[in-house]
Amino acid sequence: MPRTAILYARSQRHDALDRQVRELEDWCDRSGVVPVGTIAEVALGIRASKRCHAVLAEVAAGRADLVVVRDVSRLSENHDQLRRIIDEHWPRIAISRDDADPFR
Repeated sequence: MPRTAILYARSQRHDALDRQVRELEDWCDRSGVVPVGTIAEVALGIRASKRCHAVLAEVAAGRADLVVVRDVSRLSENHDQLRRIIDEHWPRIAISRDDADPFR
């Protein structure tokens, strides 16, 4: 059975969101992963952090196998918080960027 994923895109600009979502969908197609949801938001700071944590919690609860992001910076802009997210959720995070994939 193929793995499933929630796609998470975040940017400060609407036009960048469309590009991110397409890239995440393309990654899923190439990787044989089935998207079961997409969260795309224009957000910064605390608001983005809260929504990202909600998506990670959904994946941890079994709604999907993975959360797919373009880059680890989409998970958090705070380095300490990012380290905690990676430590806790590392097996459930997939990075779509082909040029830098430090977690796989």
